[in-house]
This record gives sequence, structure tokens and C-alpha cells, in this order.
Amino acid sequence: MNSRRVGERPPLQGDIHDHSSPDYYHSSDTACQKVEGIQWLKRLDWKARTKPLEALLLSYRARHEACVKIDNGLPGNYIRVTSNSDLGIGNTLPSVITGFVLALVMERCLFIDFPFYEDFFEPELDFSWGNHHDRLLAAGHDTREEANIPKRINSEHSAGYKEIADTWLFKNLTEEFQHSYGVELWLDFDWTAALLQSNPYHKEFVDLYFPTREIFAALSPFMLRVTPRLQDRITAFKQQNFGLFTIGLQIRRQKCESLSDDMMEAMDMHCALRPSIESFCAMAVSIQLSHGLHDKDVRFFLAADNEEVYHQVSEILGRERVIFTDNGIAPLTHVDHLQHTPSNNPGTLESGLMDMALLSQCDDIVMTITSSFGYIAAAWGGIAPVHMVYGKHLSARNPYWYRAITSEPCYFEAKDLMQAISKEGLERFKSNPFWMQYSQCHHGAPDLLTAPSWR
Repeated sequence: MNSRRVGERPPLQGDIHDHSSPDYYHSSDTACQKVEGIQWLKRLDWKARTKPLEALLLSYRARHEACVKIDNGLPGNYIRVTSNSDLGIGNTLPSVITGFVLALVMERCLFIDFPFYEDFFEPELDFSWGNHHDRLLAAGHDTREEANIPKRINSEHSAGYKEIADTWLFKNLTEEFQHSYGVELWLDFDWTAALLQSNPYHKEFVDLYFPTREIFAALSPFMLRVTPRLQDRITAFKQQNFGLFTIGLQIRRQKCESLSDDMMEAMDMHCALRPSIESFCAMAVSIQLSHGLHDKDVRFFLAADNEEVYHQVSEILGRERVIFTDNGIAPLTHVDHLQHTPSNNPGTLESGLMDMALLSQCDDIVMTITSSFGYIAAAWGGIAPVHMVYGKHLSARNPYWYRAITSEPCYFEAKDLMQAISKEGLERFKSNPFWMQYSQCHHGAPDLLTAPSWR
């Protein structure tokens, strides 16, 4: 994962096999060649489409190196990304990529101000806000002084959806903040880059550098380079356990146990109607069969938040083919100032991140709908995942599953925003061809369908 060039997808599973082994080509020889051919074409296509981005990232690298160079003057203008320690991994990583998109659009330098990123990621460039803060102080620039406080871009829903829409959909962000030395992306918990894609001032930028709109997948190799120690664990697990074709299963159950019935009702997520384990497994087998793959070539990598799920999936799909880390959920241990994963997630931050990274390197993903852990893993790997849907599935209006259009993460507040903003704002958001994907992958307000803006 960390050795690939900027803009390339993660290594695919056909790359880790010894093709000279007599056991490699067996009864599914044709299927093996078909899978490898598809993987090769995907890599070639991805490289061609992201070539302009490589030049942009080279220019950013030069700008960033100038920002961190200590001299007699202030470095270039910057963007600071903040987060909240109470958030899970899936709600935290999008802000890293969104901040980087803004830095590219606005021709600024990016710095990240939350411990999770610095604890578990080691990018080529120094994105540490703490280090940059010290550099600014050495140059006589104290960001706590009123005149030097960075101007905030507030995307948290408490700021108001109309304000969010006005900023991200209608303003030229480069001009809006041109007189601010520092800009702070403040507690941006969502994939707000989805809104930026509908902004006419930045349409040319998006069209040139992200022609498929898969922004997260294209920038994650640059920003999401895990530390060597964790990368060694990921690589070793993958080499020892992945098959020619590995299908990821991300199964979220504890949300139902941690949230009140009223909250679940408001999100239209009735726990009694959550997708069954059997449905997850049936979908995984369907994907295998659609590729014509022999059982010996396929592994199912499982990441779940409930110990019983591991037993159930292994029983259905076969223990010899179901793989997972740490015998399921890692034991809770203290990691410096970060003890456990927040948002009622089990295990440690390190074990959760390892599971997410391994999911991103699968060939396909079947995930729990509305789970940021699943769709961020898919986005990291450039995979358009299968979402397993809540409900009784009695008609076509409530299917068992749906396949995403692209690998882009969910903009989970899309439906709430669409209900709250003006008709002009709604039409602007819907100018993005992928607005349907962004708006259907998470819960929405219960009275959404009666909103005038929706009609």
C-alpha cells in the first residue's frame, strides 16, 4: 500500500502469488487469468486518468517544502485541519483528504492538528500542525493573537446547512479567503468535498484532476501512508492470508446496542430489520461466482465489531476461507494518550486502522450501509462497494443490497442538507452527476419527502 506511486490504486491480490508454483494454476486457470487481466486493466486505466494529478502534486510538494523551510520570514499561507477525539476512524480520515483538496485548490500548505493522524500515519511530508506552530512562533507569528487567528471554514451541521451550502456550493474559496493568512477547516466530520464538486468556480479544477470524481481514492496514497511498524503488520497478514481474489466483509452490529430506540427510529435504522449475517455471506458468495472463481482462490476478509459475528461467518463460509486479524476483536490496550476507538467501537485504534487498511486492499467489499468505516475503507482502496440494506425486503423499493456507482465516500448529511437549503442550492448540489450516491448512502431526516426543496 505505501510503496505505490501517487495516484495508483492499492496493490491487487494477484500481485502477491508465485506464478511459478505448480499449485497456482489449477482447475480455475481461466478464471485466474481473467481476474489478473481485469486487475491489470484497472491499474492501467487508473494511471492514465490520474496523470495530470501527478504534476499538481509535484507542484504542491515544492510549495510545502518552502513552507517548512526555516528562514527569516513567514512561510506561505496555510490550511489547518482539526478533528475531535470522540470520533471514529471513518469520521476522521475524510477531513484529512478534504483539507488537502482545499490546499490544492487554494494553493496553500496543509497542516493537520489531531493526534490520531500523527500517531498512525507517516507521510513523506511534514503535515504536523505542532511542528508548524513552532515554526510560526519562531518567526514571531502567534496564532493565538486575535489578528493571527485563522479564519474558519465551518462544515459541522451546527453551523447551519444554509451557511455550509453557501460556502461550499456558491463561493470562490480562493478569493473568499485570499486575505486570510491562515484558514482552519474546523471539525469537518463529513465528506464535504462532495459539495465542492458542484461549485462552478472550481469545476475546471475538478474536471482536470479528478475526471471520475474519485477524489478520495486519488489522494489517499499521498496522505494515508501508515507508519512502517503498522505497515509491516498489514503486509505480513496480507501475504500470509489473502487469496488470488479476496472479498472484504465489513459487518457493523453494535450501533444497535449503543444508540437509543428513538435515535435509531430517527435515522430509519430499525435494529430488528438490520441485514442478516446470512445475507452478507450470500452476497460474498455471489461475487465469487460472478467471477467464476474456485473456492481455493477466494478468501473472505472479515472486519466486525461483535465477536459472535466471526463465529457465524466462519460457520457459513468455512473457517479455512474466512480470515481476520487478532482472532477477531483486538483486546483493549492503552496506546499513549489514545486508549480505545471512540463512538462505541471495540478494540484499539491501531487494530481498527489495520482492519480498515486491509479492507481497502481487498478486491471487493460488502459493507453495512451507513457505516463510515466500510465506505472509507472502500474509498481508500478505490472500490465501489456493495451496501447491505436494512428492512424486510418485501419489494423492489427495499432491496437487500445496492452497488455504489463509484468509490467516493458517503456525504452522510446530504439528505438533511437537501431538505434545509434553498431550491437554488439543491439544484446546484444536484449538478454533480453523483449526487444520488452521496445522498442515499446514509440516513436522512424522517420528513424529507415532504420538504418543498426536495420536490
